[in-house]
Amino acid sequence: MKKRILCYGDSNTWGYKPVTGERYDEDERFTGVLARELGEDYRVVEEGLVGRTTVFSDRMEPERCGIEHLLPFILSQLPLDYMVIMLGTNDTKTHFHVNAKEIGYGMEELIIKAQHILRIRGSKAKILLVAPVPICPEDDPMFGPESAAKSEELGDVYRELAAAWDCLYLDAKTVTREVGGDKIHLTADAHSALGRAIAAIIKENE
Repeated sequence: MKKRILCYGDSNTWGYKPVTGERYDEDERFTGVLARELGEDYRVVEEGLVGRTTVFSDRMEPERCGIEHLLPFILSQLPLDYMVIMLGTNDTKTHFHVNAKEIGYGMEELIIKAQHILRIRGSKAKILLVAPVPICPEDDPMFGPESAAKSEELGDVYRELAAAWDCLYLDAKTVTREVGGDKIHLTADAHSALGRAIAAIIKENE
């Protein structure tokens, strides 16, 4: 069986094109780049949902709470060798009223639950925690100036979480900072850089 990688994230995992809201083609999304870089011995499974958070429920965008969906998505994709988690951007929305540290608490709960599900199913899958590329929206109704500051801080917060919970780690802003016209969603070049960086980490840990 091919080695299996589950990518669990939000609109940037889904492949949301800045401004237009259309979807990048499969080979343009970072998940597609990851699959190409790793080759035929791997199967990359996308699970991206626009608006997904770590643990926060959003009445304006219901059914987006990431921790609530973990169990069915992990169980439906077993066996797994890796799980890539990239969430937190939507948690910076102004109406959640949380800081970067509190977003980290949410991510910690999500990691704990993911590891528990994997463990009780006998899976030795490794989690790769990815701190998303910082955003810098200027006129989005859901994100304010403080959202940009919070997203910038997530790299350090997630680095500590990865160390504490024995996860692999990537701070996406170390490989790209390119966001498109909406200043939230990744450009095609950013997807390419991110996919290659994730592939390199997985290759290093084989």
